[in-house]
Amino acid sequence: MSAPVTLESLIDEIVSEALIEYEGKIDEATKRILGRLELEGARAIEELKSELDRTIREIESERMRRTGQLELEARRSYLEEMERMVDLAISNAIERVKSMRKSQEYRTFLKRSLNDAVDALGTEEVVAETCADDFDAVKSIARELSKERGVKITLSGRHIAVIGGIRASRPDGSMVIDATIDYRLKRMDEQLRSLVVRALTGQ
Repeated sequence: MSAPVTLESLIDEIVSEALIEYEGKIDEATKRILGRLELEGARAIEELKSELDRTIREIESERMRRTGQLELEARRSYLEEMERMVDLAISNAIERVKSMRKSQEYRTFLKRSLNDAVDALGTEEVVAETCADDFDAVKSIARELSKERGVKITLSGRHIAVIGGIRASRPDGSMVIDATIDYRLKRMDEQLRSLVVRALTGQ
């Protein structure tokens, strides 16, 4: 004979069933919440990773941009310094020519320049030109070379606007030899600047 059901036992049974049911619901809710947290956590981690990657790319891009900028600035500064040195070298050369104008060394230079021009022109008549400062010296040299070479050298009375040296040509103007200081300095300037460019480009 089974024990009589009492109000207390019935209440205990109902409470126990309710607890079991709610424990199951709590477990289910807990699992669902944890799953959502894991999903959200994974999504948050992925977003953080994406943000980190973007930041790294931006930093690398800025580093490369800044490095290129610094390299360009360094090259520009180097070029400006080299330009200054080239200009200084040309300026010093001009001053040296002016200081040597009355020397025997300078006269020898003028005579050699005119003699080489006569060789290059290959004619029996040559027309020479020079600046006002070198006119007297070149006139004397032209007389000397005319006798030595058996070539008629005529010095033009028209002064040319150069630092120094001579310019010689055939009478018909078909060939001109520029042996002026200006031409030589221009060539030196071009060579020096070419060296600067090669130094900058690494060629």
